[in-house]
Amino acid sequence: VATEDRSRSIILYGVKEEESEEVEKTVSDVFTKMGEKPHIGFCGRLGKTTPDRPRPIKVCLTSSDAATRLRKSGKKLRDEPATRSVFVAPDMTLEERMERKKLVEQMKAKKSATPEKHFYIYKGSVRCSDTPATRTETVPLTAADDPRNAEGVLSTYFMSLLKE
Repeated sequence: VATEDRSRSIILYGVKEEESEEVEKTVSDVFTKMGEKPHIGFCGRLGKTTPDRPRPIKVCLTSSDAATRLRKSGKKLRDEPATRSVFVAPDMTLEERMERKKLVEQMKAKKSATPEKHFYIYKGSVRCSDTPATRTETVPLTAADDPRNAEGVLSTYFMSLLKE
């Protein structure tokens, strides 16, 4: 398969498989949970049926931009318990998958050796960040919380800006 064709394709792992399922409807449901509605060219299950794990689904889209957007918004699936085990991955050749597997093994080894650091894969190599990955919440600022309002009085101008 050509590189351009692979850039327009994604692979969905962990989507539950039912005996008489409509794969396109199942894929559409997953995309809806991600907040996306791309035009699907083709989709189908890959490999042989096994009782212990669902087969991956290959989804061919009409543009590489749609595939990139879906890969980026795949993390939204972690928010719902029903789709927490679903992963969106790029369509890779066997050689690319083997290389990626080696990098993941290297990253896991480094992570177990120094758990206080954050490791990630970027452009074909394992990188390190001294600060661990953390999530922060953005809390809206009110007039009472504004540091410029130390005495509890803001000018009328600043108050009008905060209300807008």
